[in-house]
Amino acid sequence: MKTMEFVAKEQYDVIVCGSGPAGLGAALAAARCGSKVMLLESANLPGGIINAVPWMPINRLKIDKQKRSFAHDMLVRHIEKLGEAASRPGSEDKVNGDGLSCHVEYSELAIYEMLEELGIHYRMYSPVVDVLKEGNKVTGVVVKEKRGYIAYSADIVIDATGDGDVAYAAGCEYMEGREEDSIHMPITLGYSLGGIDKADFFAWLGNYKEFNALMDEAHTKNYYVAAWYGFNEGTLPGIIGVNNGAWRNQSLTSNGLNSDDLTKARRNGLQVAIDMVRVFKDYKVPGTEHCFLDKVGNILGVRDTRRIVGEYVQTLEDSQEGPEFEDTVARKYGYIDANQIYMGPMKSGYSYPYRSLVPKNVDGLLIAGRCASATFMGHCAGKSMGNMLELGEAAGTAAAICSKKGLQPRALDVSELRNVLIQELDVLID
Repeated sequence: MKTMEFVAKEQYDVIVCGSGPAGLGAALAAARCGSKVMLLESANLPGGIINAVPWMPINRLKIDKQKRSFAHDMLVRHIEKLGEAASRPGSEDKVNGDGLSCHVEYSELAIYEMLEELGIHYRMYSPVVDVLKEGNKVTGVVVKEKRGYIAYSADIVIDATGDGDVAYAAGCEYMEGREEDSIHMPITLGYSLGGIDKADFFAWLGNYKEFNALMDEAHTKNYYVAAWYGFNEGTLPGIIGVNNGAWRNQSLTSNGLNSDDLTKARRNGLQVAIDMVRVFKDYKVPGTEHCFLDKVGNILGVRDTRRIVGEYVQTLEDSQEGPEFEDTVARKYGYIDANQIYMGPMKSGYSYPYRSLVPKNVDGLLIAGRCASATFMGHCAGKSMGNMLELGEAAGTAAAICSKKGLQPRALDVSELRNVLIQELDVLID
């Protein structure tokens, strides 16, 4: 890396970059195993997609209504302890599964409180701009604050940035977009609406047939209409959350690594939100007579950018055929969801190998979440928040063991990792 002057230098056992579901799982697990952990987040708040869309279900937090793991249970506990205004049960359909629809300010507070309970150091406004390396080993990361560059050193670094920023800076091999044509899943902006008579609106919504026909007509009249909509009831009077598939005219080549594409996605996503209010009022949709735009998401919903090539690359066939791996450290439940591109069933609960968390040819580093090693469709299979939390939990546990024993991740005895996950963290990998 280039010579830099650092205004501060700090040392930890494990550094986790990115505080979305995978990053949270990693930080919680590493701290639970006794590591001194720093969690770094580039945005102004933690949680990633958890806090991107008001009232969108944090899905797959339980399996068949039973506890899924230590990290899942801890997140549920901290959200629910904030009371009835904080959350309500999420959808239990085949795509979403057991989860919670959350008031995002409450879920943000819940995240801070659970990090503090385990003594995890955390910092927002901390984008990683480079790595520290010794030969082929990552020894830390460089963050750019307004006051200057900060050097964070660690035994093990976990890249849970979603975009694979750390691995990219370290020179890891990566993939982008769908293999045959480089397209991406659309980038979305979620929002919430107020002034809704929920009983009348949801009774009218029914099976979406009339709603979809209405939105098709609105699209022909140049309203900004999304490819699809998902409505989630909030805990507050008159408030509903709206997830969506992005403006119908958004290009599938829009890339979450491109600031121009991100800017356009936010501008157009805002227009989609405002035009929904216009459509509801212009078409006199029942229950929306007093509808207004409540708020838009804190961050954009970016579904795929870089996928780092690991010792094993998960595939679509893995999700459908469900082979068992000797190094299984997590499982992915749910459905194949490639927004606007493909949706279909998978073998829910299929095996996820440790090797997909270990990048090729670079030491001192683990990858977790949507930047972990998979083909485009392999990533789309079970990419829900609860699954990403479990991948992070596996990575964080591995990092803690490696830090304690002075090992590189690829040299870790996976049987030891599995035992810790099963016995101490109650992860259901067998």
